Amino acid sequence: MATDRPPEVVRERADLLPLGLASCALILDRELTRDEIARFYLVEATDRPYPMDFDVAGRVIAWECRRDEAERWRLALEIFLVKSFRGETREAAARRGGRPAEPTPSH
Repeated sequence: MATDRPPEVVRERADLLPLGLASCALILDRELTRDEIARFYLVEATDRPYPMDFDVAGRVIAWECRRDEAERWRLALEIFLVKSFRGETREAAARRGGRPAEPTPSH
């Protein structure tokens, strides 16, 4: 079911891992559509974490980071979600005459 309503977080989990790492996940109230996932990954970031550092699968968004950076990564995820639902992506900026989307290198 397509919707413009941003998903809501229904559960959050953070597990401590060895070596000062944390494994974190948010469980959403609904699955993101393919278009929503694509927009999420197209949000611009100037520093880590980047949208590609997060794994989106079904209703779950998961990531691993240093334990002392877990809150910053959680905040970055919220910002990426808000921007993706507002349409603030690299492609949208290019259409408005902003900085063009950078091509991805081929390997």
